[in-house]
Amino acid sequence: MLGNRLTRHGTPVILWATVLTLVSVVLIGFGVADPVTRWALMHLPLLVWLFVLSFFRNPSRVAPAGEAPISPADGKVLAIEEVDDEVYVEGPALRIQIFLSVFNVHVNRTPVTGVVEHLRHVDGVYKNAMGASAREVNERQEIGLRTSDGVGVLIRQIAGLIARRIICPLQAGQEIERGFDFGMIRFGSQTEIVIPARNGIPFQAQVQLGQMVQGGKTVLGDWSE
Repeated sequence: MLGNRLTRHGTPVILWATVLTLVSVVLIGFGVADPVTRWALMHLPLLVWLFVLSFFRNPSRVAPAGEAPISPADGKVLAIEEVDDEVYVEGPALRIQIFLSVFNVHVNRTPVTGVVEHLRHVDGVYKNAMGASAREVNERQEIGLRTSDGVGVLIRQIAGLIARRIICPLQAGQEIERGFDFGMIRFGSQTEIVIPARNGIPFQAQVQLGQMVQGGKTVLGDWSE
């Protein structure tokens, strides 16, 4: 249920949740006389603790062979649309938006191998990440990657109604491999990717609206003729 391991990005929260759970269980154990009530109350902090562990799970993922961009997150495809990006790609591109519920794996993974060229954090509000406008008004982190063949790919980590913490420890000039777990968003959120043409060939999506994708595993499409 918890996957193969827990993400390093959740260590502080996991430690605090563990301490609070232990304290709560001890206090309930010594403070509640009725055995039935005590048993029921002791399970509440344990359930919350299990949810925290589940949220910060980081299942082992092996990126599929090839260089085709893979999903940067687990979740549901919200939108697939052609855009004219002015942030990093600076031209026509295909944007794919992915919504992550609190039950999805929240670790973000690198869609392509490349060098970090662009990093920008934008302050904003915390609207429901399911809405299309979230990408324009919510707090977000932009990551621009340049591949070895010169293609610039933009990733956005977008906070949601509950999510208040975007984690992205990347640094400019850092080279990261396809499928690397580079950060996460707590707790419900949205991640999007903007992919331009390569050698004059537009990027073609292989995923569909409403499809559930897996970060670091699902191929999003390619630059086929």
